[in-house]
Amino acid sequence: MKKYNLLIALSLGIAFTSCDNQKNLEKNVLSINTSQLKQLYKGNESLKLNLELAQNTTIDSVSYYLNDKKIGTVTSNKILEYNLSKEKYGKVQIKGIAYASGNNKEVISNIEIVSPMVPKFLKYKLLNTFPHDQEAYTQGLEFYNGILYESTGNGEGGFTTTTGRGTGKKGISSVRQINYKTGEILKIHKLPMEIFGEGCTILNDKLYQLTYLNNEGYIYNPETLEKEKTFKYFKNMQGWGLCNDGESLYMTDGSEKIYKVDPKNFKELDYINVYTNNGPIGNVNELEWVNGKIYANVYGENAMAIIDPKTGAVEAAIDFSDLLHKTTYHEDRDVFNGIAYNPATKTFFVTGKNWDKMFEVEIVEE
Repeated sequence: MKKYNLLIALSLGIAFTSCDNQKNLEKNVLSINTSQLKQLYKGNESLKLNLELAQNTTIDSVSYYLNDKKIGTVTSNKILEYNLSKEKYGKVQIKGIAYASGNNKEVISNIEIVSPMVPKFLKYKLLNTFPHDQEAYTQGLEFYNGILYESTGNGEGGFTTTTGRGTGKKGISSVRQINYKTGEILKIHKLPMEIFGEGCTILNDKLYQLTYLNNEGYIYNPETLEKEKTFKYFKNMQGWGLCNDGESLYMTDGSEKIYKVDPKNFKELDYINVYTNNGPIGNVNELEWVNGKIYANVYGENAMAIIDPKTGAVEAAIDFSDLLHKTTYHEDRDVFNGIAYNPATKTFFVTGKNWDKMFEVEIVEE
């Protein structure tokens, strides 16, 4: 009986000691040392991390994590230096876990990683002006075998959203083949009125089209525009813009994200956050892949961004505000949207939602 009581006493003593150590750790490990941190970091800079401790406090080691990915461990409270060049741009949670006498204490701080690149501002040269169906609420443009393909949205009975995104006040959602020189609709596939069509692209002889709020997209035969398949998005999200690099699809959802997607099963492969040196660019919309770069409309802006698809850095921007004033005003005329690169002419074709004109332009260095 005495032996049994002794074991209980020893185990209770260990528990009390452990509890005391934990209380000391909770009290004396104060926070991540914010005097070492900035709010914004460029993607080529390094973090210096250590903890703020109460006076005369010692710890065994500290492990550090960025968004729950372990980046290193140091003994005692030494400084951990970590280069951010391999991290995605965006908001990052820094977590430090201090260890002492078999116990641990977790502390958290936050930073944001931005692009180290200052975007260039490029000019454009207007080459030609062509007619465009002003009933077309343009969502996507793309050349394929010399024919211009366009996807459009609708809005009759449209949608009310919390984002304030336009609803497309004329026409019906569709995919269509266009004679870009005359504006003539060569072929058209109309969607049901309850479907709001979004961006499109053509990959491996298949035409892909997104929808806005239905969480699904469609695959067509690009020659006949006959619908062959419906696919579901990889998560519950809005569909906005779409392009491809010859192997994978790239998709936007109205945020600063561009998702890389497997065309065979529509699973997410990766993503980037679109950033300048000052912060994120939201409302990334219609996309076009040209010579290893993503050219993107930003919804609500009469401008186009050129984006590095590996990092999300905005490398350049082009202001197309003047083109709006070259179109005919009517009550449904909306914002600049639609980018198509014609590899035969090495020029861009751009338009807007319910614009009566399309423009052929050449982008030039200022």
